[in-house]
Amino acid sequence: MRRDTYRSHIGEKREMKNTERFVLTPLEAAMLVKRANFQATDAGEEYVSKARTKTLYKAPLQRVRGKEMFVKHLSAPPNFVGGKHMHPDPVFVYVLEGELTVERARGPKTFKAGELYSEDISAAMVGKNLSATDDLELLVFQVGDIGKPMMIKVM
Repeated sequence: MRRDTYRSHIGEKREMKNTERFVLTPLEAAMLVKRANFQATDAGEEYVSKARTKTLYKAPLQRVRGKEMFVKHLSAPPNFVGGKHMHPDPVFVYVLEGELTVERARGPKTFKAGELYSEDISAAMVGKNLSATDDLELLVFQVGDIGKPMMIKVM
């Protein structure tokens, strides 16, 4: 196996196997993939929900540099269909009233009042209120980078 030399941080000459240079721990690999996802979504256009939205809480996350949290109340009328979008960071949705149907690549899923679910990060989705008579009320908890869009439009 070919060996290269390099200077350590204190200037001493050391040997290193060529293959050691490119070995990543599982944690390092996961961090690189996560960063690539952020970079891919940084260029996207922000999606603005068509549902009635009221921000209940917005503040930086304590002890988590560069991240903030939003708590929002969303209301959607009967037969509501939102736009196709994705979230670059964690989102948790609690259904207060009605039923929320989420169209995802792996198929639709319906959540009823009293249910809490976690949305898939960086996965395209469309939220719907399929009821012809009842409003939909949601409580949404979002975490994201300060100053960056929490929802990205997907074509």
